[in-house]
Amino acid sequence: MSTRTRVIVTGVLLCLALGATIFCAVQTVRAIQDFQQTRTLTAEGDVRTISPWMTIHYISRVYHVPEGYLYESLQIVYPQQTNRTSIRSLAVRYNRSLDRLISDIQTAIKTYRYQHPSHRSYASLYSNGLLAPDWRGGKT
Repeated sequence: MSTRTRVIVTGVLLCLALGATIFCAVQTVRAIQDFQQTRTLTAEGDVRTISPWMTIHYISRVYHVPEGYLYESLQIVYPQQTNRTSIRSLAVRYNRSLDRLISDIQTAIKTYRYQHPSHRSYASLYSNGLLAPDWRGGKT
Protein backbone atom coordinates (compact mmCIF):
# COMPACT_ATOMS: atom_id res chain seq x y z
CA MET A 1 0.00 0.00 0.00
CA SER A 2 1.29 3.44 -0.84
CA THR A 3 1.96 6.11 1.73
CA ARG A 4 -0.86 8.26 0.40
CA THR A 5 -3.37 5.41 0.75
CA ARG A 6 -2.22 4.71 4.31
CA VAL A 7 -2.64 8.38 5.26
CA ILE A 8 -6.17 8.46 3.78
CA VAL A 9 -7.19 5.20 5.53
CA THR A 10 -5.70 6.41 8.82
CA GLY A 11 -7.52 9.74 8.46
CA VAL A 12 -10.84 8.01 7.77
CA LEU A 13 -10.37 5.70 10.77
CA LEU A 14 -9.47 8.64 13.01
CA CYS A 15 -12.61 10.51 11.86
CA LEU A 16 -14.74 7.44 12.58
CA ALA A 17 -13.16 7.09 16.02
CA LEU A 18 -13.74 10.78 16.74
CA GLY A 19 -17.36 10.52 15.58
CA ALA A 20 -17.96 7.47 17.77
CA THR A 21 -16.38 9.24 20.75
CA ILE A 22 -18.57 12.31 20.28
CA PHE A 23 -21.68 10.14 19.90
CA CYS A 24 -20.90 8.22 23.09
CA ALA A 25 -20.14 11.42 24.99
CA VAL A 26 -23.49 12.95 23.97
CA GLN A 27 -25.34 9.76 24.99
CA THR A 28 -23.55 9.76 28.36
CA VAL A 29 -24.46 13.38 29.04
CA ARG A 30 -28.10 12.68 28.16
CA ALA A 31 -28.17 9.64 30.45
CA ILE A 32 -26.73 11.67 33.32
CA GLN A 33 -29.29 14.44 32.77
CA ASP A 34 -32.14 11.90 32.66
CA PHE A 35 -30.87 10.28 35.85
CA GLN A 36 -30.64 13.63 37.65
CA GLN A 37 -34.13 14.61 36.54
CA THR A 38 -35.59 11.27 37.64
CA ARG A 39 -33.76 11.49 40.97
CA THR A 40 -35.12 14.99 41.57
CA LEU A 41 -38.68 13.96 40.69
CA THR A 42 -38.41 10.90 42.93
CA ALA A 43 -37.11 13.02 45.79
CA GLU A 44 -40.15 15.25 45.35
CA GLY A 45 -42.43 12.19 45.53
CA ASP A 46 -43.54 12.35 41.89
CA VAL A 47 -45.33 9.07 41.12
CA ARG A 48 -44.51 9.32 37.40
CA THR A 49 -41.07 7.91 38.19
CA ILE A 50 -42.44 4.46 39.08
CA SER A 51 -40.76 1.88 36.84
CA PRO A 52 -41.37 -1.81 36.06
CA TRP A 53 -38.18 -2.92 37.84
CA MET A 54 -39.37 -1.57 41.19
CA THR A 55 -40.88 -3.80 43.88
CA ILE A 56 -43.83 -2.97 46.10
CA HIS A 57 -41.44 -2.93 49.07
CA TYR A 58 -39.18 -0.40 47.33
CA ILE A 59 -42.14 1.77 46.27
CA SER A 60 -43.52 1.78 49.80
CA ARG A 61 -40.16 3.00 51.12
CA VAL A 62 -39.50 5.63 48.46
CA TYR A 63 -43.05 7.04 48.31
CA HIS A 64 -43.73 6.62 52.04
CA VAL A 65 -46.85 4.46 51.69
CA PRO A 66 -47.37 1.28 53.74
CA GLU A 67 -46.76 -1.95 51.84
CA GLY A 68 -49.98 -3.48 53.12
CA TYR A 69 -51.96 -0.51 51.81
CA LEU A 70 -50.44 -0.91 48.34
CA TYR A 71 -51.12 -4.66 48.25
CA GLU A 72 -54.68 -4.10 49.45
CA SER A 73 -55.29 -1.33 46.90
CA LEU A 74 -53.96 -3.52 44.11
CA GLN A 75 -55.96 -6.52 45.36
CA ILE A 76 -52.80 -8.60 45.48
CA VAL A 77 -52.50 -11.30 48.08
CA TYR A 78 -49.51 -10.51 50.27
CA PRO A 79 -47.56 -13.70 50.66
CA GLN A 80 -43.86 -13.44 51.38
CA GLN A 81 -43.22 -14.61 47.81
CA THR A 82 -44.32 -11.28 46.30
CA ASN A 83 -42.36 -9.13 48.75
CA ARG A 84 -39.32 -8.82 46.45
CA THR A 85 -41.07 -9.34 43.12
CA SER A 86 -40.84 -6.59 40.49
CA ILE A 87 -43.94 -4.86 39.20
CA ARG A 88 -43.28 -6.41 35.79
CA SER A 89 -43.34 -9.90 37.32
CA LEU A 90 -46.45 -9.11 39.36
CA ALA A 91 -48.24 -7.97 36.21
CA VAL A 92 -47.44 -11.30 34.55
CA ARG A 93 -48.28 -13.33 37.67
CA TYR A 94 -51.67 -11.65 38.14
CA ASN A 95 -52.42 -11.43 34.42
CA ARG A 96 -52.58 -7.62 34.34
CA SER A 97 -51.30 -5.03 31.93
CA LEU A 98 -48.00 -3.55 33.13
CA ASP A 99 -49.14 -0.01 32.31
CA ARG A 100 -52.42 -0.56 34.13
CA LEU A 101 -50.67 -1.96 37.21
CA ILE A 102 -48.31 1.04 37.34
CA SER A 103 -51.28 3.37 36.91
CA ASP A 104 -53.09 1.59 39.77
CA ILE A 105 -50.02 1.98 42.00
CA GLN A 106 -49.80 5.68 41.16
CA THR A 107 -53.49 6.12 41.96
CA ALA A 108 -53.10 4.22 45.25
CA ILE A 109 -50.20 6.47 46.29
CA LYS A 110 -52.13 9.63 45.41
CA THR A 111 -55.19 8.36 47.29
CA TYR A 112 -53.10 7.51 50.35
CA ARG A 113 -51.52 10.97 50.30
CA TYR A 114 -54.93 12.59 50.03
CA GLN A 115 -56.26 10.53 52.94
CA HIS A 116 -53.12 11.02 55.05
CA PRO A 117 -51.83 14.56 54.43
CA SER A 118 -48.38 15.15 55.80
CA HIS A 119 -46.93 18.42 56.98
CA ARG A 120 -43.46 17.37 55.85
CA SER A 121 -42.55 17.55 52.18
CA TYR A 122 -41.38 14.44 50.36
CA ALA A 123 -38.13 16.20 49.50
CA SER A 124 -37.38 16.76 53.20
CA LEU A 125 -38.27 13.15 54.02
CA TYR A 126 -35.94 11.97 51.29
CA SER A 127 -33.08 14.23 52.32
CA ASN A 128 -33.45 13.17 55.96
CA GLY A 129 -33.05 9.54 54.94
CA LEU A 130 -36.61 8.51 55.77
CA LEU A 131 -37.37 7.58 52.18
CA ALA A 132 -33.97 6.14 51.36
CA PRO A 133 -34.11 2.44 50.51
CA ASP A 134 -32.86 0.02 53.12
CA TRP A 135 -29.94 -1.61 51.31
CA ARG A 136 -29.43 -4.12 54.12
CA GLY A 137 -32.67 -5.85 53.13
CA GLY A 138 -34.42 -5.20 56.45
CA LYS A 139 -38.13 -4.64 56.98
CA THR A 140 -39.64 -1.22 57.39
